[in-house]
Amino acid sequence: MIFFDVENTSRAEHIERVLTHLGLDWSTRATELVAVGNWRVIGHDTARLLARRGAELVHSAPSVGVRDWSDLRIAVAAGVWLAGARPGDAMEIVTDDQAFDAVGDVAASLGVLFRRLSYRALLGVVAEEAPEE
Repeated sequence: MIFFDVENTSRAEHIERVLTHLGLDWSTRATELVAVGNWRVIGHDTARLLARRGAELVHSAPSVGVRDWSDLRIAVAAGVWLAGARPGDAMEIVTDDQAFDAVGDVAASLGVLFRRLSYRALLGVVAEEAPEE
């Protein structure tokens, strides 16, 4: 199972590099890929790229005026998936949000392999520093 937080990067070229890095090969291993984001603002090229790779596209903005709930959607879906997981199953979450390491703690307690992949770290992008107040 792979959850991809498209809100962290929606640039098709970045997503292509992350997908290449993941080395997804459905002929050797059944893998679910779920891409979560606000599809009203994410480009069509990105959506097509992910769909071509077999991703389920999940819309994370529940109503007009709500910017995005991708983190919440991923956390809930990961919890539901973990409820049916078995020791030795694997889950990856592509996000820069370190809060998902808590999902990894739960996964480890169940014997599920977990990896959080940061697209910024993969691409060598330095996080912008927060402006001083």
